[in-house]
Amino acid sequence: MTGQRDTQPAVKSLWRREFGDESGTLAGVFRSLAARPDRYATLADPAQGLFSARVDLAPDEGGGFYRFLSVRDQIFCGITDCNTLDERHEEVRDEGLIELHFQIEGPVHLSWDVEQGSPPPAQGNNHPVHEATMVALRCPPDLSYTVRIPPGGYRLLGLYVAPALLRDSFGLESSTVERLFNPLPGEIPLVERKINSAFVRALQALWDIPFDGPRDLMRASAKLTEIICLVADALDDGSDEGAQSFSQRDFAMFERAREMLATDFSKNYSATNLAKELGTNATKLKAGFKFFYGTTIFEYRKKFRMDYALTLLEQGDLSIAEIAQTAGYKRQASFTSAFKLHFGVLPSSAKHAAAPAKARDPSE
Repeated sequence: MTGQRDTQPAVKSLWRREFGDESGTLAGVFRSLAARPDRYATLADPAQGLFSARVDLAPDEGGGFYRFLSVRDQIFCGITDCNTLDERHEEVRDEGLIELHFQIEGPVHLSWDVEQGSPPPAQGNNHPVHEATMVALRCPPDLSYTVRIPPGGYRLLGLYVAPALLRDSFGLESSTVERLFNPLPGEIPLVERKINSAFVRALQALWDIPFDGPRDLMRASAKLTEIICLVADALDDGSDEGAQSFSQRDFAMFERAREMLATDFSKNYSATNLAKELGTNATKLKAGFKFFYGTTIFEYRKKFRMDYALTLLEQGDLSIAEIAQTAGYKRQASFTSAFKLHFGVLPSSAKHAAAPAKARDPSE
């Protein structure tokens, strides 16, 4: 017996709808933040065209903050350092900017993929960055796309840069970049790059700026310039590796993959066999899924399997062996190890903890 889950978690919006105005644009976010210095912690240097705002996540939504930066209306930056309790999504349309997205991963994130028997994930947020990936893309006028971020902890940075600035001031001119400057109708060009230690140091230095005064705005502007220089070096390396184009049909395929991973536990999906079932290649599926949903195929499926298993344990109607099979595990031992690694407790402990509450329920 294997399970199919029908329910989906609550979904909230991201920046443009959460903090912006009725335009639903990135520019609208900055207009709204600048208009509310009484509500948000802001810094501004009109002479240099610099602006910063920090927005803390509400306690009932998780923990952490968003940081927004702009430089002369040519560079916009959004930093996410949050642990969110709900799934979030946002529709993104063309705003005439090239997008540069960085997902930074530390030991906590990476350790979840190690093999059975490895040490448990480290605790706390004061850990060094291990790896970072960069995605550059451009949304054409005739398309939009939706980014979905599942619940969890994230350290993300998004840069939105005027194409003329990249071409004229940073000298971008490779064939790979040309696709970003002039996207074909009906396609979103995307380039992914692994980034080196120089990137990681610059990103960490930007994160560490306290934004206590005007000098910190100048420091942030300098770091953003350094990061974009590193982006230019990475994109101008003459390689087409990591370059993809996504159409409306691809978006529908990614959404179908997401639904299958979140609701159907009857198959042991890998990127390869999932791509085969959807009629695409694993490289495109992995790149698109990681960008649009903010996580890997493996991590996304594991989270929903574990949440489903926890719900069944709390209901108390099935044995642990039956729950393991329902969640798509052939062996109870594999399920127990995965559950313990994910939640920090054994399935038997979770079931036992839920039993007294159920016994007190007068409807039982």
